[in-house]
Amino acid sequence: MARIHLKLSVLALAATMAVAAQAANNATLPGQSEAIARLGVDTGLSPKVSFHSATGAARFVRLDQGSSRFGLGVAARAVGDDELRRGAAQFMSNYGGLFGISNSASELAAGQLVKDKYGGAHLSQKQLYQGVPVFGAELKSHFDAAGKLSIVNGTFVPGIQLNTQPSRSAAEAAAAAKKMVVAELSSSASAKLGTARPTLMVYRQGLAKGVEGSNHLVWEVEVGNGVDVREFVYVDAHSGKVVDRIAGIHEGKNRRAFDAANVAQPGPNYPATPFWVEGGALPTGNTEADNMIYASGEIYDLFKNAFGRDSFDGKGAIMDSIFNRGNGCPNASWNGTYISFCPGTTTDDITAHEWGHAYTQYTHGLIYAWQPGALNEAYSDIWGETVDRINGRGGDTPDAVRTAGACTVSTNATLVNILAPAAIAGVKSAGTAAFGPQTFALGNKSVVVVNDGVGASGTDACETPFANAAAVSGNIAFVDRGSCGFAVKVKNAQLNGAIGVIVGNNASGLINMGGTDATITIPALSVSQADGTAIKGQTGVMASLQRGPGSDNSVRWLMGEDSAGFGGAIRDMYNPTCYGNPGKVSDSQYACGPISSDQGGVHSNSGVPNHGYALIVDGGTYNGQSIAGIGLTKAAHIYYRAQTVYQSQASGFPEHADAIEQSCADLTGINLNHLKTGLPSGEIISSSDCQQVAKAALAVELRTAPAQCGFQTLLAQNPPAMCPSGSPTVIAADGFDGGRRNGLKWQLSNGGVAGGSFTPRNFGVVNKLPGGRAGYAIYAADINGGVCGGSTGSEAGVQRLESPEITIPAGASTLRMSFDHWVSTEAGYDGANLKISVNGGAWTLVNAADFIYNPYNTTLTTTAAGNDNPLAGQPAFSGGDGGKVGGSWGRSLINLAPYAAPGAKVKLRFELGNDCAGGALGWYVDDISVYSCTPAP
Repeated sequence: MARIHLKLSVLALAATMAVAAQAANNATLPGQSEAIARLGVDTGLSPKVSFHSATGAARFVRLDQGSSRFGLGVAARAVGDDELRRGAAQFMSNYGGLFGISNSASELAAGQLVKDKYGGAHLSQKQLYQGVPVFGAELKSHFDAAGKLSIVNGTFVPGIQLNTQPSRSAAEAAAAAKKMVVAELSSSASAKLGTARPTLMVYRQGLAKGVEGSNHLVWEVEVGNGVDVREFVYVDAHSGKVVDRIAGIHEGKNRRAFDAANVAQPGPNYPATPFWVEGGALPTGNTEADNMIYASGEIYDLFKNAFGRDSFDGKGAIMDSIFNRGNGCPNASWNGTYISFCPGTTTDDITAHEWGHAYTQYTHGLIYAWQPGALNEAYSDIWGETVDRINGRGGDTPDAVRTAGACTVSTNATLVNILAPAAIAGVKSAGTAAFGPQTFALGNKSVVVVNDGVGASGTDACETPFANAAAVSGNIAFVDRGSCGFAVKVKNAQLNGAIGVIVGNNASGLINMGGTDATITIPALSVSQADGTAIKGQTGVMASLQRGPGSDNSVRWLMGEDSAGFGGAIRDMYNPTCYGNPGKVSDSQYACGPISSDQGGVHSNSGVPNHGYALIVDGGTYNGQSIAGIGLTKAAHIYYRAQTVYQSQASGFPEHADAIEQSCADLTGINLNHLKTGLPSGEIISSSDCQQVAKAALAVELRTAPAQCGFQTLLAQNPPAMCPSGSPTVIAADGFDGGRRNGLKWQLSNGGVAGGSFTPRNFGVVNKLPGGRAGYAIYAADINGGVCGGSTGSEAGVQRLESPEITIPAGASTLRMSFDHWVSTEAGYDGANLKISVNGGAWTLVNAADFIYNPYNTTLTTTAAGNDNPLAGQPAFSGGDGGKVGGSWGRSLINLAPYAAPGAKVKLRFELGNDCAGGALGWYVDDISVYSCTPAP
């Protein structure tokens, strides 16, 4: 490789280092900050680095001007594949610390190098750990037409420490996976199940969800019947436990049913006797078949003509499709081999949607769970609607441009749309009323909080006349749920001149309001407690109420609007909330899981990227952003490039934002192919177009974490004072300062279950504490290993930290204890608690009721339920913070007076117990204090 000398001005170098420093401030892995700084200085570029929320590793590294250091890019000659591979290898060797790579030669596979039609080259490399592939982990190096490295992106899982020699065989894993799936099926369906050859891999829990998780050596087992069952089950190769499960059939509608009344897919004619083959007469005379055949050809043409892709696999695969299936109706699906449809579901957009899953499987391969799964569903909707918009078939009129927040006349919606102020604006889910008008569309009106004149409860509208009747008259009245019936509230509002009512719930969730009163003539809807509180907290609130058909006379952006099987549209891409789906990440409609519910919300949360695409195409004003539409051709090319170049299995919404923005930049200045003919369209992406893409990503909040999911810390964060009055007098304490058990002479012990093979381990004093806590603490590991039921025996056991005998002084009547701790264990199976011995007596659990603050959060699974932890069935601190495996520091306060009187001698014992296998991080304990409260003088 030719040596390249870089000359930088002082200002350029300073700017480069400033950008690198900013990125380094967000670094969390060892060596990341140094790698970022070194990259900026070595290349003279301004690297922009984004980080993965689940791993802390870099996920998107931009070298704005491209770097000739990592590719022998010379305009006068072609760049060889070997040179590009060497360039990528040099980058990974020098700066792999960005991703947590220690040895790029052994941790990355050789990978596949592909060239695109614009002269660029892209090397995709799967992650390996000791030769074992890592699920969903792949890094991509992107070179421009001059051979300069411009982007490195993807997912890498750092810090893996696993035994890669499985304790459980592939056959055992297959049996466990099949057993799980069989338990959910009918006996007839179970009899037809089979398993594919299991694949050994490393599986990072939480990767698709975008949260921290633990690593497992697993067998991936595909369980299915080749028809309507296809599940990927991940079985821990050491413990035999099922770690996770991901659906392999991507349904057009989120329903599951079994019906033996008709012939189940694939039916008696597949694959030997096709109804129609390529070149056969069209139309066939069968409307269902014609719809499906035409639409299958239309999506093939879109990808072939516009993007140069030959069928879903890129190699001309046969596109098998089946109509009139008799099972699981109404529905449509891709099962990894073919698409199939119940009667009335073969419309152009639904057919193209199902083929979209096939194209996804063979390109970015998005994991069908959490945000990657929602993106999987959204891409199918995107390609389905794109086909619908360009094919000239079906019910495509009226095709008016949509209005922000407005549902269509095809939509039967129930919603409250807050139009102002901007701080609370948006469509809110609403509950109905059994009385009054059942269909209505009340326009933009002021919302006035009722004052019925009765003190603190004056907002419940239970009394009339209202003290503010003049303000309520002619407007929408807001009332709180209270002591009187819903019909009474609404009738009182009507008597005071209100033209509509919003009722705020006094508990979480929505309420459908019961009651009868034939004289009520104004509409009423309810909102959640959170939305009601937000409304009351603002002035100048404007809203509209809707129940029934919307106001937009358009079928634009509706998915499945022609489908008789589904009874009309099933989603609205431009206004997702009209169908109960989120239009942005912070919407209350955003589904927070669990995985057992729609794979973590894949069909619901697809509304967010769906909305982003619709805004990019048509434009609109939403969530404080005014977006000028760039049209279908530009948007489709941007999304295809994101799908095939930058996105990978674990791409979530933040990665999607990176991908579409970078794809737009890549395509700037290029005359794009027409979506139908494949000829130059005359449409050329500009920098202004890319600004619209970035604004749409902001509008739908692709890079915003779903804070409303309420992932709570296991330990509460606001402890009260150590004494309710007066001050604490310390009797015994230890802060483990200086790296030793220095305050008290603690005794350590451990023990395993009978017949097990517990690895002896004890509490130990450590520093480099989680959460950036300074100093030292004492720590017991919850090891992530072991085998359940294996021949090597169980790892189940307990670690104990026992205090010396502490004498309680005379007068210490308000005896208390406090300690800070951080918890992360296998939820429900492993956990920790505190025990006490008084005057040499038996060890007794300190009861949760005697904790003043931060008591045990759960009770461990019992022995009868299969938990062999010595602490099974006991109250304990177990699990971790919501949505991740990590924890947060918190303080527990305990009243010890019920256990020991003044003059008593007590011992305390902290215990961490674990079961046969599978763990997390462990238990950190710090600043232990036994004290009494001395009254203030």
